[in-house]
Amino acid sequence: MTIEELVAFSSSLDPDEAERLYGLGIFPMPLADGYGWFYPETRAVVVLGAWPLRCPKSTLQLVRRYRVGIDIDPMAMVRMCAEVVRDGGWIDASMIEFYAALNDRGLLHSVEVRGVGDELVGGLFGVGVGGIFVGESMVHQVPNASKLAFFALVNVVRELGYQLIDGQWPTDHLTTLGFRTLPGDGYAKLLTACSRIEPGRFESCYLDSTQLRLRDLG
Repeated sequence: MTIEELVAFSSSLDPDEAERLYGLGIFPMPLADGYGWFYPETRAVVVLGAWPLRCPKSTLQLVRRYRVGIDIDPMAMVRMCAEVVRDGGWIDASMIEFYAALNDRGLLHSVEVRGVGDELVGGLFGVGVGGIFVGESMVHQVPNASKLAFFALVNVVRELGYQLIDGQWPTDHLTTLGFRTLPGDGYAKLLTACSRIEPGRFESCYLDSTQLRLRDLG
């Protein structure tokens, strides 16, 4: 995160304006006196169908022991991510309230990994706008649970007609999942194409065995 990537500042978060800005590749982060809106100079992305993604065997083995749900309880996923103590943690009470407003508008989506007793053991959440899924945060309590959620997400959004998963800033972890980097101008070209897409709607459900065939994802 650099000052050059800060493109706007606001004292509050307007969900309606946020939907427009997410569609432009701009997303919020809390700062000391308000909220910064950022557009990374280099972006971590998965362009669906453009290169193969491989789910590790250690992650595939979780399918036997855990269920994967879509939008079962997105706000529970947000709160779980917020509770994890980590460097750069940024999901404070105001961001939780913001995500709740996006959830009310049908923009917030989650992939949840749950145990046999329905306990949440990992997953991710993000924002869907046009043909773009913007990943906001992921977490695990069981090793590889967030990886399982990611590879399940790839299957789901591809079937719905999305073209792009936006990981925001590149990290080593995202690289291990199959993300690649794009400069800002290359990302802008993808946004133009994605803005014309009207993908299918997320439905709250648990994925069946067919939907969890994750070994090789193109």
